[in-house]
Order: sequence, then structure tokens, then C-alpha cells
Amino acid sequence: MKTETQIKEERSSWFQREKDWELKQSIIFNKNLVRLTFLEVDRLMKLLGKVDKNSKILDLCCGIGRHSMEFARLGYSVTGVDITESYLKLAKNNSEKQNLDIEYIHSDMRDFRQFNTFEVIVNLCTSFGYFEDINDDIKVLENVYNSLVDEGKFVIEILGKEVIASTFKEIEEFDYEGYKVKAVSKILNDWSLLECRRSIVKDGIKEEIVAFHRLYSATELKEHLERIGFKNIKVYGDFGGAPYDNHAKSMIMVCEKQG
Repeated sequence: MKTETQIKEERSSWFQREKDWELKQSIIFNKNLVRLTFLEVDRLMKLLGKVDKNSKILDLCCGIGRHSMEFARLGYSVTGVDITESYLKLAKNNSEKQNLDIEYIHSDMRDFRQFNTFEVIVNLCTSFGYFEDINDDIKVLENVYNSLVDEGKFVIEILGKEVIASTFKEIEEFDYEGYKVKAVSKILNDWSLLECRRSIVKDGIKEEIVAFHRLYSATELKEHLERIGFKNIKVYGDFGGAPYDNHAKSMIMVCEKQG
């Protein structure tokens, strides 16, 4: 049984554990997901509307760079930021192999900010809500706002509270490319936090990892964005532009910085 101190430490630092990210890399960046990145980005660009070819795009929490590379293939100037050094190393290597000129930066998203620099910033694949203190989430959104040029656009994709409520499974078990995975999830703190503990067995070796995500409804996240100054906030249920309703697969918000 973990003590309160151990639980607090676990919640405040889980996302900084490089080994855990490396362990689940093949699962969260599975081959089918990577293969369909071009389609995801194509649909995302349609949601954004017109984006000038000279635009700078920031991929915040870029992981192994699958979206960054697709943006670069479209001709944009791309910067990818992530806290996991091994992911950035892989992203750099893959980008160089494909002759894609992408700037990759190792940084915590709470710290990264480049004033009035980017025409588009994306934060995808529920790479938000990692922090125990909600003020850190707000700081990230403020950093995004300050890093955008006037009228710049921000896209955030997370599993909204409504989506999780309609699809929640306490226990999931599956096999993938030699990995045997069991995920046990819990809703905590009056539906404000999701805890997911995974046991992963590979080559007979069992590892335990944990992740926590602060949960936001569409209304809650929209209110935070509006308070910071974002305008023209639109909410979608997938990258195809479906409404955010009881059929939504994800929660995608597209908004603009005040001019």
C-alpha cells in the first residue's frame, strides 16, 4: 500500500520518467497509427482553414515526431518540443533520413515559450493535463497564447471527459507485437483525474507504469481558453470535423489568438 507521500510524488513526476515512455513507445506509437499520420494531418489542416506556406508550426509534445515530419513534408517550418530525450533522438534521426529540416527542442511544456513566433501550434494525442496542479495546465495554455502571432491558431486534441465517460473500461487486456498489456483505470477526485496503471510483459519481464491525466469537459477547457484570450473557439468530435456529441471519438478544439 502506497503512502500519501508516495502517491503525491507519483502524480507529480510520472511524465518525467524516461524509462516509462520508452517502455510504452511501441504501444502508443503503433505502426497503424504512424502509418495514418498523413491522413490525420490532412484533416487537421482542413479544420485550420488557410495556412500560409511560410508559416511556422509548433508541435508541442511532439513525441517521435510523426506529426512534425508530416507538417514539414507539406513545406512548413516546423519546431517540435518534447520532454522525452529518447523520443527526440528518434525524431531527429528519422527526420534526417527523410531530408526534413525540423528543429527539435528538449523542454518541459510548462517552460517552453517563444513570444509571437508561430502561426500554428498543435498539442495532440492527449498530451495535456499531465500536472498535479491545474495552474500548470493554465501556464501551458498561456505559453501557447504568448508564442502565437496575432491571429495565430491553436489546435488541442484530448480525450474529453464526455468521451471517457461514454467509453470507460476499468480493465483492458491486449497483446501487441510481443507485448502483453493489462491496463487498470480509475476515475478519481470527483471526475477530475484519470489514473491508468499498466502492467507490460515483454520477453518474460514484467514492468509496471502509471499515468495521470486531468480531465476536462468541453465547457471547462473552453472557459480556460477564453479567459486567456483565445477567440473563435470551435469544438469537434474528430479530425473529420464531426460535432462534439455522444458519438465523439475525441475532443478537438481549434481557436485563435486575439489580433
